[in-house]
Amino acid sequence: MEERKSLKKERFVIPVEEVEKHKDKVARELAKRVKLPGFRPGKVPPSIVKQRFHQEVEERALLEALNERVDEFLKEKGWIPITSPKLRAKSRNEDVYEVTVEFEIYPEITLPDLGHIKVKKRIKQITDADVEERIQDFKEEHASLQPVEREVREGDVVLAEFFVRRDGKESGRRRARIYVRSGELDEDLYTAILGKKVGDEVVLPGEEGEEEVYVIKRVFEVQYPSDEEIAELLGYTPETLRERIKEELMEEARRESESELEIAIIQEILRLSPFEPPPTLVYKAYQEIKPQMAGSVPPEELDEVAMQNAVFLVARDIILSKIISENGIEVTDEDILNYLKEEGKPNPEKFLKEAKKRGKYEEIKNRYLIRKVYDFLKQKVQIEPEFV
Repeated sequence: MEERKSLKKERFVIPVEEVEKHKDKVARELAKRVKLPGFRPGKVPPSIVKQRFHQEVEERALLEALNERVDEFLKEKGWIPITSPKLRAKSRNEDVYEVTVEFEIYPEITLPDLGHIKVKKRIKQITDADVEERIQDFKEEHASLQPVEREVREGDVVLAEFFVRRDGKESGRRRARIYVRSGELDEDLYTAILGKKVGDEVVLPGEEGEEEVYVIKRVFEVQYPSDEEIAELLGYTPETLRERIKEELMEEARRESESELEIAIIQEILRLSPFEPPPTLVYKAYQEIKPQMAGSVPPEELDEVAMQNAVFLVARDIILSKIISENGIEVTDEDILNYLKEEGKPNPEKFLKEAKKRGKYEEIKNRYLIRKVYDFLKQKVQIEPEFV
């Protein structure tokens, strides 16, 4: 596994005469920029520059000679660098410089036989219950509250003042909005609040002799839109509402299934051909991912989850790049147009033409190149359907 480490530390021996050859070039370049009394800007003789800026000329000349050696070394090894060489140690005797540098490379990976890879593809079967649940979600989203003068019932929303009472003394009161729903609300509070009216107190035992008190201020009945109103809102007819909702759910399930399958294929390749994703790329991905995940992940878990995602994404990109290079996969405009048509894009030809004008072509091309690689993988690996 050591050969797969992305961080490399290498020692190079560079003859002094090789560095001397670069000094003249460096001095000429510096002469164009340095300012010295008695010389016009850009007219300082290189020989003077070498004398006055001896240390800087030597360091730059050594770096140029070193970069040439590193480039040759990388080509011989077939390595692709991620970072520029960083100087870690340097010494010189009469004849040579001895330099140790550190740099990161893309890891060398050997892909497993794709035809032997087996993965499961979860396929969700959409039921009538799923359709009704989605319609109810829409109704919840567009529900309204109607104030009522009656006792609290199942499904109501109650506005109350909450405080803690101990030995007859109250803590500061604060507002509470209570959704009275069985299975969602605390069981004791749910049982105690049913049947109460505005002005009533709901008292629950607290800790160490305390009482938790809710004073009911207002009671609202939740009024849900009808199926006809939901259909109109979505642009459907009442007769086609459930059919269209089911089609949407099936398409969502299909996309989710394909996404899960793609992840499963990459994970299986990683399991069979493990490698260490380069830390530099992982950290860069982590910095991009973390802000995007903030709010959707508990704060105490954010760092760990973002890092896990970064490691996977970097490894995925390296694997996909390897598959592309080994199999000569390319995406053409015809491929892009076909994908756009599959996605239901109106007038794909116009869309692609406009993307080229706006400088978005490469972005779109890369997106569909990845899509084509995944299509290639799905044709190669063994996929077992799993209906859920």
